[in-house]
Amino acid sequence: MGDVEAQDRRGSGGSDASHADCRRVHGHEARARCLPEPWMCDVFLVDGSLRDIRVLDVERADWIAVLDHLRSVADVTEVEHPYAQLDPVRPAVADLFRAQWDEPEGQGTNFAFRARFDGVWFCALPYDEEEIEFSLWPDDVVDGADVAAVLRFLTEVGTACGRRVLLTGETTRYHPNLPTLIHHDPTTGLSHGI
Repeated sequence: MGDVEAQDRRGSGGSDASHADCRRVHGHEARARCLPEPWMCDVFLVDGSLRDIRVLDVERADWIAVLDHLRSVADVTEVEHPYAQLDPVRPAVADLFRAQWDEPEGQGTNFAFRARFDGVWFCALPYDEEEIEFSLWPDDVVDGADVAAVLRFLTEVGTACGRRVLLTGETTRYHPNLPTLIHHDPTTGLSHGI
């Protein structure tokens, strides 16, 4: 077993390179691991910033559908919230949004929702009813299985809300000129922009 293979999957070595000359081809020493395809290395470059997963022009019902669906298909989901009237461990998703946006004591508060697919965590802080946004750390994507987990997550979100799902670089708000790294459209499937 090679040195890279022998290291822990979440350790500094990552997975064994499936295209052996990854660093030479990409010319970037920041890549501690090599993913199955060069475009994957570009999308998940460990550069200190998050990657954002977005669904634009949504309503509260879309958020609720997505989070409820993720609870049923993710390996693990977690919720953190400050709402004393709700179940501290597994509150109803609709109740979280109601407490945050409709009740006076919820104004200015937020809850966090996390879902894990394989080894990758996807985190949301729903602060905008009109845009679904999850973030992930590219450091968590260390091999082909993790790329597959990200692609599955995009597909599950798109399935739940019936809308186009974008994976972009980290920003505070989406801008149409922001490059889309990967997207899933429920009618056409997955595509990458690299």
